[in-house]
Amino acid sequence: MIVRLEKEQQSAARHQLLKDVVWAICNDTLRRLQREGQTTLAPVEVFLSAHHFCDTVLGLSDIEEGIDYEMDDLEDEATCENDALVVMMLATAQLQARSKQQVGIDFKKIILRIYERWNDHELFFPLLEQFSNKEEALWLQGKRFDLLNYELQEIELSGGGSEDIRQLFEDFVGYSDKMLPETIKELLLFLERYNLDHNHAYDKELLALFEKLGIKSTTIIQPKEYVAVKHVENEIQNVEAGATGVIKEMKKD
Repeated sequence: MIVRLEKEQQSAARHQLLKDVVWAICNDTLRRLQREGQTTLAPVEVFLSAHHFCDTVLGLSDIEEGIDYEMDDLEDEATCENDALVVMMLATAQLQARSKQQVGIDFKKIILRIYERWNDHELFFPLLEQFSNKEEALWLQGKRFDLLNYELQEIELSGGGSEDIRQLFEDFVGYSDKMLPETIKELLLFLERYNLDHNHAYDKELLALFEKLGIKSTTIIQPKEYVAVKHVENEIQNVEAGATGVIKEMKKD
């Protein structure tokens, strides 16, 4: 039930999770816990382990009877008690998200059983607060921006090449339909700036990205001045049809 991944596998898995609201909400906390030595698991390992735990519990024929056994098994498999705690607490956040999409299951009762198991642990209340639902639109938009920037930095720091960055550009399309139009706009602007800072290395991918999103860029970004005029031909992935925008930014030497 505990998922462990090689570093390359972690990177690929994180890219796929950029569209997930719970991942966006909890990523900073998971990274801090690993950095402080509170867990031996990488953030993406915690997330996928929690996802597997949720699937297992929700698949039980008698959840009330079987959940304690599943929690016992997870604790036995974990390297340390904190690993089991973090996985299960993140699972409660995932269960809250799933409760909005599934009916006929008493999610509250499942979550409370997990809380009962860990309410004496010193990390319980801090994690309870940090994994709580904070899906305000503007806050979440900022979180997605941070995650995209983090992934680009990780690729550079780990010695990843242009193919890894091109793949990240493509992954953006895959989760963009989960975002508000304003979020899409801000992230596209960020990617354009990144492309500009890297001497137009990703012009082809960026233009392909615009095309996939139903946006036509009428100019190529210049080194000193960025001018983009975009016209939306059709309503695609929550972008309003016929919208036109002009953004101009001077880059200082």
